[in-house]
Amino acid sequence: MISKRCVNERVVDDVLYSHDRVMNTLRAYDRNQKSWRVVEGVEELLARTICSDWSYTVRYGGNLALLFRRPGEIWCAEIWLERRQGEEIWGKVEWCDQVLTGNFKVMKSLSVMV
Repeated sequence: MISKRCVNERVVDDVLYSHDRVMNTLRAYDRNQKSWRVVEGVEELLARTICSDWSYTVRYGGNLALLFRRPGEIWCAEIWLERRQGEEIWGKVEWCDQVLTGNFKVMKSLSVMV
């Protein structure tokens, strides 16, 4: 069962991903084990999200994008995902940057493919 602390789950290459804001981990759902696993290799990125009051995961091409808010800013990180040694999943941050600044409130977000 998905924890209430995991929000905005997204599927990339038949794997369900979610950012657990309470434990500050990126998780992948293992269908065979019927359990969530921590995605390795993204600890430095997740350290940047500690002050974030919300985050969203979005499918971005074949990768995963993590959007998170810091005071007066929205940041976006593109994460390349790789399955290693059986069921272990590793992420590599392709890029991470501030994408919006100002005094704003996010009401709703959408993932759009053109």
